[in-house]
Amino acid sequence: MADVAPWGHGGDGAGDPPIPPGGFRGTHETDAVPPKRVRGKAKNEKLRRLVKAGGPVSLTFDRQVTYTPVGKTRDMFSREAGLYMWRSIPLNKIGWDNVEQHYKDALMNHLRENFNFDEVERDIEAKNLTGGIRAVLMKRYSDRKYEAKKLFKSKGGYNDLESARAFHPKDMPYDNWLRTIEGFREAKYIKRSEANTLVREKQQFPYRGGTSSYGSTAYKNDMDWVPTYAKTHTDNQGNWVDPVAEQNYRNIQQATSQWSGEGPPIAPYQEALGERRGWYRGMGPKPSSNPSSHSSSNMSSSQARTQEPFSEDFVNSLFHTPSFLNQLNNYLASQGKGKGKSKDYDSDNLFDNESDDEPNDNDDDE
Repeated sequence: MADVAPWGHGGDGAGDPPIPPGGFRGTHETDAVPPKRVRGKAKNEKLRRLVKAGGPVSLTFDRQVTYTPVGKTRDMFSREAGLYMWRSIPLNKIGWDNVEQHYKDALMNHLRENFNFDEVERDIEAKNLTGGIRAVLMKRYSDRKYEAKKLFKSKGGYNDLESARAFHPKDMPYDNWLRTIEGFREAKYIKRSEANTLVREKQQFPYRGGTSSYGSTAYKNDMDWVPTYAKTHTDNQGNWVDPVAEQNYRNIQQATSQWSGEGPPIAPYQEALGERRGWYRGMGPKPSSNPSSHSSSNMSSSQARTQEPFSEDFVNSLFHTPSFLNQLNNYLASQGKGKGKSKDYDSDNLFDNESDDEPNDNDDDE
């Protein structure tokens, strides 16, 4: 959060004379009180330095529930995708899946220059990981469109289209701004926007994880799922943001304490919080691997070129993949040659120790 400069003393009883009628400060006062700093879009300089020093950055994923990127590399990935969308893609479509394919291909080519997609494509869980990447892009497109909508409304909106069209957002091509406005004027979009507004008004309590997902928050703070829910629904002093959130946490504790299954506690979470289409409440989006709506054919087509299924590196990578180890040990157990579980795989130790030193932009969805 940006620092906010304190108000000047003029007229507040602190000993300085009040501001004269007319409301203007003297020159010395203007010089003495620096303008409030306004945080602009992050430039992702840390990513630039990493790529320059070592090439495309490897992504870390939540391989328990959502298969989305987590940690600092997720923050860099999401930020880079958002920067590119704002600068290069019209925000006139309802959802990322409806964006023209050539824009998606261009974005994926850009991201490939900065992130190691070859590793993703060779991974035994490539289908799920690609779906996790798609989930992040869907969210980021929604974030950027919401930001554009706020600008549109602040510059005249539906009541003054001439003024709104005359405005030119920083870093966005003017033609893309005009196309974005036309998207806001479509009847289908207006109907969807009104419905989304009603949904947000019914939101019971705020999520305090910023733009960091549940999985990413757990990874950064070396937490399991249950304490992560508490962290994302309490303030800095540990106070619950809402009694409903506190009761949900108690329900989660009770449901998980009575659960004896292995892996992430998806079932007890659904028992405690209910079910939602396409989403695990308190955990994040369900894995998405619909081939008809992948972020880009660019990734899947290059996979055929880069994957070497029987190379030594590929075979070695299998023994670092939890799902492969589970399947292998289940098979060995069925043959009487194993116990059915790898001793080298501890599902409670998937989160490396890592903290996030950079604040997140707190964007909302439209």
